[in-house]
Amino acid sequence: MKDVVCAEWDPPGEEWPLLFRHSEEVRGKDFKVCVMMMGRLLATIDPETGCCTIDGVYPGSLFAEGASLSEANDNLRADISKILEDVMVSSRNVTEFRAHIEDFMQATDEVVVASWKKALDRVRSGQEEGAPDLRKYDASDWSDFAVVADVRETQDHRPLMAIPAPPEASLLAA
Repeated sequence: MKDVVCAEWDPPGEEWPLLFRHSEEVRGKDFKVCVMMMGRLLATIDPETGCCTIDGVYPGSLFAEGASLSEANDNLRADISKILEDVMVSSRNVTEFRAHIEDFMQATDEVVVASWKKALDRVRSGQEEGAPDLRKYDASDWSDFAVVADVRETQDHRPLMAIPAPPEASLLAA
């Protein structure tokens, strides 16, 4: 997780507004949940090295980096899984887990939010192409949210309730 302390954020390189989906099952000592979240990210690519940083917009506490967008995305997914595991360990029940995840999703950094909107405007106006090799999605139709579903198992360990996996693309260009 990353705290942004500067009043202005001026990263080197090209910024891409992204949308993400993530779902996974998280098992604790006394309960199991399925989590599905959708949010917004801002990727910054260094034009010289191709290295990528990803800052969370919604939720704002996410941060990942890698040698490429693909590697940064993989690191982001691992970080989200770690966050979910940490929340599971500190939660006594599904209700507490859900409250922590809702708080997590509400965290924002207004500087990164403003940068995301500027990057989206540049892409929409045709000044920039946006992230290559990602399916394009209209950000105005996007909702940022997290769903936490309690999973109860039958005797043969089949879930009674599950959240479907997100569609094929888990990272989209806004």
